[in-house]
Amino acid sequence: MSEILHDRVSWTVTDRIARITLIRGAGNALDMAAAKGLREAADRVTHGAVDGSVRVAVIAAEGPTFCVGGDLREFATAPDRGPHVAAVAAELHQAILTFTRAPIPVVSVVHGTVAGGGIGLALAADIVLMADDAAMRLAYTAVGLTPDCGSTWALAHRLGPARALDLALTNRTLTGTEAAAWGLISRAVPAAELADVAAQVVAVLRSGSPIAFAETKRLVTAAAGRDLPAQLDDEAATIAQVIDRPDGLAGIQAFLDKRTPSFG
Repeated sequence: MSEILHDRVSWTVTDRIARITLIRGAGNALDMAAAKGLREAADRVTHGAVDGSVRVAVIAAEGPTFCVGGDLREFATAPDRGPHVAAVAAELHQAILTFTRAPIPVVSVVHGTVAGGGIGLALAADIVLMADDAAMRLAYTAVGLTPDCGSTWALAHRLGPARALDLALTNRTLTGTEAAAWGLISRAVPAAELADVAAQVVAVLRSGSPIAFAETKRLVTAAAGRDLPAQLDDEAATIAQVIDRPDGLAGIQAFLDKRTPSFG
């Protein structure tokens, strides 16, 4: 099944893998159409996770650039620029929240250049795969603007305020290799191997236990706002529940039988 959402986002589901791809537009810039397309795609991911039709989601982009960020030409020519930008941001922010809250793994595959809001979109994924020669640059303050799409939150939480401010205020460029070394992304991959590595990662996630993935994602997300005793209590309660679920029973039996488990 393949559809084009709002003329800017391709939606394809094959073998319960949803692929959300930015298409058309110079540099895959984020205009209102792209924002609405991404929000609809994120909603579909959630619905697919609930009904079992989607087990993993992939965020990618066509062309030589992942995403240059907001469409400044559209913003500059909007009759009422402030409200228009706020409306675009609202759509994008809801998409990002929905991707982060989805009870299935979300993978972003980043190549070329990623800037501005494209960084927030890429970092909304649970696993971020980036070409080693890709270039990441916030670029907001370079044009007199402030960051959006959750980039300040993601950078501050992953890197700490010192490095987050360095990137946000100086607009220095990080390569994929540097971003991985800093702990900002999951992996830097040779550009020629990015598609193959992404396929391997997605295949592993596609064959995994949906309940184990959903609860693991929830636990890791919750950990940042808790002390250790609270996290330990949640971990104990969760594993005690999951071990009696069909996937837990099947996984343990497969381990004891020395075979690969089959989940759903």
